[in-house]
Amino acid sequence: MLQNMRDKAQSWVAKVIVGVIVLVFAMTGWESISRFTSNEQKAAEVNGTVISTAELEQAVSQQRRQLSQQLQQLGEQFDPDMIDEQVLRRSVLQGLIDRAVLLDAARDADLRVSEQMIDQMLLNTPDFQVNGQFDANRFDVVIRNMGMSSRMAFRELVRQELMLAQLRNGFQATAFATPREREQLALLENQSRDFAVVRMELDRDAVSVSDERIEQFYKDNLSDFMSPEQVVLETLTLSRSDFFDEVEVDESALESMYQREIGNLAEQRRASHILFQVDGDEAAAREQAEAVKARIDAGEDFAELAREFSQDPGTRNRGGDLGYVERDSFDPAFEDALYALAENQVSEPVLSEFGYHLIKLTKLQSADVPTLEEMRPTLEQELKSEQVARRFVEASQELANLAYESPDLSEPARALNVELETHGPLERSGGEGITANPRVMAAAFSEEVLLDRRNSQLIELDADTVAVVRVKEHIASEQRSLDEVRSEIADRLQYQLAVEQAEQRAGELVDGLRSGDLTAEALAEQLGSEWALHEAVGRNDRDVPQALLRQVFTMPRPDGAPVYGHFRQPDGSQWIVELRGVSIPEEAAAQAQEPMYGYYIAGQTGEQDFAALREALEKDADVERY
Repeated sequence: MLQNMRDKAQSWVAKVIVGVIVLVFAMTGWESISRFTSNEQKAAEVNGTVISTAELEQAVSQQRRQLSQQLQQLGEQFDPDMIDEQVLRRSVLQGLIDRAVLLDAARDADLRVSEQMIDQMLLNTPDFQVNGQFDANRFDVVIRNMGMSSRMAFRELVRQELMLAQLRNGFQATAFATPREREQLALLENQSRDFAVVRMELDRDAVSVSDERIEQFYKDNLSDFMSPEQVVLETLTLSRSDFFDEVEVDESALESMYQREIGNLAEQRRASHILFQVDGDEAAAREQAEAVKARIDAGEDFAELAREFSQDPGTRNRGGDLGYVERDSFDPAFEDALYALAENQVSEPVLSEFGYHLIKLTKLQSADVPTLEEMRPTLEQELKSEQVARRFVEASQELANLAYESPDLSEPARALNVELETHGPLERSGGEGITANPRVMAAAFSEEVLLDRRNSQLIELDADTVAVVRVKEHIASEQRSLDEVRSEIADRLQYQLAVEQAEQRAGELVDGLRSGDLTAEALAEQLGSEWALHEAVGRNDRDVPQALLRQVFTMPRPDGAPVYGHFRQPDGSQWIVELRGVSIPEEAAAQAQEPMYGYYIAGQTGEQDFAALREALEKDADVERY
């Protein structure tokens, strides 16, 4: 929770471009421009602003793609088909409605964003840069990959996000926490609990499932027993490394870069100094410097004299050592004297704006200048990298255009001289190589690629690789027979029944503990287990399973006698818990003064206020769903 407190304090402006990019992937096609459409083409209308069915379908498709990617990253056991289509559609439409309502509120509040602010944010966004500089071609490729129709559409989306951020920040930045709220949070956060827990195992062997029940479950859940949908894919891939052999380096450019590089390899000088500050009496300072110089000339150690006489606190304890110095780092008079010295020679007193210096050149290290041939591989790589970056962006944009214009990928492959690869059959979870990338599989199973049989938009696999995909063959899902899935259904039903029985028995045992008919010792003996004691356990304890810890901290405080409860474990077995005590350290109340508690409460309050605003606005808005 403390990390969440810190997160609440982050700047909203810094998150806007990232928020826009996430929003685009989630709600591609949403625009603020009203359209003249029939009711059949409307998904909803908000205060006169139409949300078309096309916008909703695009948003649902992108949201489904995002969820599929997230599920695939969590593991193969997660099937994207588990996504409830109706729930997803309702959620996306509600998000579009919320956004439209909030944008109206932002406009009514006369919130505005300047063109200069948008320009600055786009220029400073790393996703739109090549070699650290904004690149228009790169910008076009990225927004095309997002599904944006034009630069102006993306700028408008950025403007809307900034307006919404201003509206939200008006609530979050003005929310506050009262002293009592901070104290309550500090007491809760620092609370610890003493409890004992015993595990009741899941007994699957005690449960039998009849053939009739298996057959009925199969009939009632036919959609759960379909063969996986599969596709055979064709892919075209462009990699930045592919272009290095295509570009050539001009010898004059190579020579010019070589000269620049060796020009930076100046000899290095290590210096020490003794500073005599003037303090209004220049003659006295010079006289002292000359006296110390005479002692150096007589053979005394420079470093020891620096420790005794130097008035530079930064170097005095190091014997006056300044380390290696570069040109234009010091006063011109100081540098002129230093660069005129031989190694181990000490200068006469030199006057700078800081006072008089005695300067010693302690080490002279000549530059080791490599030959052109020695540096050629590195220089050629650097020169090629600049050309390759431009060529890669140009080729990526050309691939995107050709894929959009062509009925299949044969023409783009021929035009760009890229090998067309075939993969599959593949399920939604993907395969190996390029098909292990969630973005590729999400594109392959998107509506426009899978059903409309279009080439995909350009997919950015990483900073150096892009691809387009096409479905060559679609293998539809088919109903599996009962014989194929009988054992699977039996296992599922056996588990469900065992979980229900465990829940029922745990409830009966806890009732016995609460009534006094059953002792804790007798319960442990019945279960063939032992109570595990946990003392002074805090909310953030890592030695106790988090699922158990969350439940323990929901139990009411004991009032004289222990409090009992039972909770399901992730594997279906049960925890039976005896809560014995709740403690709060004496210093907890004093910790309420720490800023993080105020930040967290204010952040939560601001979010709640903003949510309340959204609800009120939607309640008052003229919203019609079709």
